[in-house]
Amino acid sequence: MDLRLNDHVVLITGGAKGIGAAITRASVREGAIPVVVDKDQPACEKLFADLNLVPPRGHFVIADLQSPENCAKAVEEAAQTLGRIDALVNNAGVNDGVGLDAGPRS
Repeated sequence: MDLRLNDHVVLITGGAKGIGAAITRASVREGAIPVVVDKDQPACEKLFADLNLVPPRGHFVIADLQSPENCAKAVEEAAQTLGRIDALVNNAGVNDGVGLDAGPRS
């Protein structure tokens, strides 16, 4: 697949584990330069080691994105470090622990 991501800087929130890590891996396969924003530093380090990512072909920012200030700092660090951000994948979220089977019934 050619998503035309070659050499594009893609910021991926929650990009170190689960769906976010899958998005990061797919971006790298497409030639993108990922910037992973995640609060789990060991997970970021492991993902970057698994993908053999080293600057300037990737960067991670450790941040808890529950505050607007941390979001702004993460974007600023990414832009300053790599000079630009070409795309954003807003994947970070909070799991409320409620499964589909436990939701309200109509």
